[in-house]
Amino acid sequence: MDITRKLIFPTWRPLMRATRLYCDSAVHSLVNFPVVTMEKGKSKYVMSHVYIHGMMGSAKQVIRSSPRAKSHLHVYDKLQKEANGLGLCTQGLGGGYLVYDPQNKYIKLYGRSGVLGKADHEKAKEILRKTYPGCKIDAEPGDIEP
Repeated sequence: MDITRKLIFPTWRPLMRATRLYCDSAVHSLVNFPVVTMEKGKSKYVMSHVYIHGMMGSAKQVIRSSPRAKSHLHVYDKLQKEANGLGLCTQGLGGGYLVYDPQNKYIKLYGRSGVLGKADHEKAKEILRKTYPGCKIDAEPGDIEP
């Protein structure tokens, strides 16, 4: 019992955490969760963290937009349903407006959500630049308002 207490107990939690990180279906879902989903034209967009419950440190920032949404909350609700279906959690970071012109390879980010607040357009620009490397991306200047 003394050997068990000295060898196994100190390594049990890190071992279980490592096993969860590599074997859990939620991790697989998080890794394969699409970072950006948007359609052409002017639309409302939401930036959000998607993460495994209890593991906020492994959160992934995602962007969702919809030209047909009545409000930013409708876009966020759709994202939340998509994430919950895979066993993931979400946290809204803000919203704004997005104009996407695939023919001219141009994306513009501006404005703010009345309910979710202003998204960090510069951070959204970085995320979009990774997903759409050939597009020119303009973001509204200014910091996030408190």
